[in-house]
Amino acid sequence: MKQSLLRLVLVTLMLGGGALSALAQRTITGKVLSGEDNSPLPGVSVLIKGTTTGTATDATGSYRLNVADGATTLVFSSIGFLTQEVEIGNRSV
Repeated sequence: MKQSLLRLVLVTLMLGGGALSALAQRTITGKVLSGEDNSPLPGVSVLIKGTTTGTATDATGSYRLNVADGATTLVFSSIGFLTQEVEIGNRSV
């Protein structure tokens, strides 16, 4: 009985630890501006590359996105503009 309980506790800790590390994330913020006149671009899609996790820029071109620590690239896309991929690195902005 004690061994079964010990195994259950160990498995729970291992699974819980994995879940906690999967939840490790940080927030990336930024502002998308037009390269032509530096005006803010609302409605630009900002996605974490290889996922369906993302957001869109607001009326001022600003965005805020929670990304997992393993995320490496953000993909910016909008109708009428070229899609751009930006490496995150250790940046938060």
